[in-house]
Amino acid sequence: IGDVDAPGGAGAAPAEESGAAMMMQDAVIVPEPPAEEAPMGFAAAPEDAGAEPIELGAPVPAEDGMDALPEPEPEEPTGPTPMSIWNDEWQVTLKDRKDAENAKKAEVIEQANADLEAFQAAREAKREARMATNRSDEQEKLEALEADLENDNSWQKVCKLVELSQDSVEGGADTKKMRDVMIFLKNEPSRATVLSN
Repeated sequence: IGDVDAPGGAGAAPAEESGAAMMMQDAVIVPEPPAEEAPMGFAAAPEDAGAEPIELGAPVPAEDGMDALPEPEPEEPTGPTPMSIWNDEWQVTLKDRKDAENAKKAEVIEQANADLEAFQAAREAKREARMATNRSDEQEKLEALEADLENDNSWQKVCKLVELSQDSVEGGADTKKMRDVMIFLKNEPSRATVLSN
């Protein structure tokens, strides 16, 4: 099939000798059948065909005796459908669950508040006890300082400041003799005054 610009152009096929006209449709050439002959052995269509509408008659009854099935009548809903009943029950179940959840939540919140109050009370009691202990310890230390100021033996003050009960550390200097001297001077105030003069 070649390019066709116009009938009779360069790509046009030669006309047949039978006189049939050539028809072009989407770049395809279709020859028309001769008018005097019926195509493929069929009778020619009447000339007034298509002028009047074709009327169809009543349907032919079935030969096996079965009539056409009647159309089902739409049923009127007489009550709630099973789906709506289930939905209603489900909504009730959900509401019950939500109520139970809210009750449990309120109970847990109440218990948490009670626990928090108990914790705060215990904490406050512990704090008060610690403050009382600190006050008494401070009072004892102040009394000990005043007693040391009144004491004439300075070696007794030194012994209070030095840890005398600890053993010497392994690999460290041996301080046993120094401890013995301090204890001796603390216990013998007369010797301490002789050494300090």
